[in-house]
Amino acid sequence: MIFYCQLFGHFTIREANILWRFIKNDIKDTIVPSLISFLTAWLYDEHAWKSFPLRLLFSLGYAALYIYTFCLANQVNSVDEDQINKPERPLPSGLVTRRETVQRIIVYNVLFLAAAYLLHIFWISVGWQLVTAALNYWGWSNHWISKNHVCMSVGTFLLFSGQWTIATPQVAMSMSSYLYFGLLSLWAGFSLAIQDFRDEEGDRKMGRKTLTISMGNIRGRLVMVFQYLIFSPLIFTAAILTQTSISELRRAPLVMLILLVQLAIHWLIAYRIWFFRNPKADDFTYHVFVYLFCAAVPVLCLIR
Repeated sequence: MIFYCQLFGHFTIREANILWRFIKNDIKDTIVPSLISFLTAWLYDEHAWKSFPLRLLFSLGYAALYIYTFCLANQVNSVDEDQINKPERPLPSGLVTRRETVQRIIVYNVLFLAAAYLLHIFWISVGWQLVTAALNYWGWSNHWISKNHVCMSVGTFLLFSGQWTIATPQVAMSMSSYLYFGLLSLWAGFSLAIQDFRDEEGDRKMGRKTLTISMGNIRGRLVMVFQYLIFSPLIFTAAILTQTSISELRRAPLVMLILLVQLAIHWLIAYRIWFFRNPKADDFTYHVFVYLFCAAVPVLCLIR
């Protein structure tokens, strides 16, 4: 009995380490926004706190499976790229083999759907699996429009919808909240092309048509500067206006402050895109947007 317990413990620790090595670069991008979405939904509908710990555990478990199933599919198809950009990942470092990764893809996708069924978000999770397949098996990640504008926008909305349902299984999301998160998802998808500046060498090796490869580095930066100066702030403002009207803005100083702060951060990102042009700086610029994205989710509770 002791032997089997030790064996199970060893297996669990190794699997947890492998999971961590696959997803650790996506914690700030996915796990944190997932938990913030869950907390936003919880606070928005003011649920009883006695059920919070269990719901939070469900949220964390679902978020881990959400990103793990994606990372497994993504990294098994990008070993050559990761040898350049991220050699510490499990496959290029030799922690796991390609065959073991494929086996995990099958097992964890089944677990993901089983968990989704129990949490009443089965079709949301099927949608995420389709996005994962489109990006990693059907070639949609090879062009910046299909990758960012389509798949990332849809995937972000699915993340919001899933976490909202986990937090409030008895209360459906309101139409204004759907519109808010729908526009926030479009805002994220249209803004995320800035991540391609930091990975240009690896993307070129994989034959991808990212923004910077399709247009060239300078033209690509000009497009994203224009995006962050004009279009991203407008989409964000449209999301805010799903919760309030233009005529009410003058009587809502907090909302006006939020709009001014988001405009300043967008313009800071535009400045960095143009004046800071190396992979390390581009990675920092990208994460400035990630922080803005994380902050934008709970804004819903402040402006309702």
